[in-house]
Amino acid sequence: MSYALAGALGALAPSAALPQQKDYRRDLEALPWLCSAFETRNPRLMPAIGKRLNLDTEGGYPKKIMDATGTGNLKTWFYIQEVPPGIRYYGAIFGPDPFRMASKIEGREVDEIIVRTGRHLGGIVSLTRTDKPIRIRLNAHTAHLFGADPAQDPDMRVDVFALYDIQLTHAMELQQAADIVGRWRTF
Repeated sequence: MSYALAGALGALAPSAALPQQKDYRRDLEALPWLCSAFETRNPRLMPAIGKRLNLDTEGGYPKKIMDATGTGNLKTWFYIQEVPPGIRYYGAIFGPDPFRMASKIEGREVDEIIVRTGRHLGGIVSLTRTDKPIRIRLNAHTAHLFGADPAQDPDMRVDVFALYDIQLTHAMELQQAADIVGRWRTF
């Protein structure tokens, strides 16, 4: 969501190419926002859809890359599952208030920000405020990137180990999460 929000509000560096070295911490430090995990109480996915990626047309890759497209991340056929319309996710955005920023730019009150996300930015998400008290989860992997040691912090105990880089903490109050994220970096 940090990247999607930055893209929607013009906070991404204008570049047609990705940096040579992957550095997730560097990228997150450059963004004005960090986000909690966004979760839903009623998760659902639509049936899988097969997609084809034409690497020659879309990327102009050389023959040796084209020959390697049968395996790994270069497969030309892949399947995706989309979230059906209307599913509500809850999470938190840490940093400057994006709604206030958009309102100032627009010269009117903005209470919804539309962002693009997912593979090839094919997903559309509407971000809105909520006044409901929510409990949120942080990603312990992100904490580790910023130099924190989640294993030594009882507030960062991991409840859900989804993937190596998705390690969700127990659900916590918003202010507690904001205090923890504030220790990782300043905004």
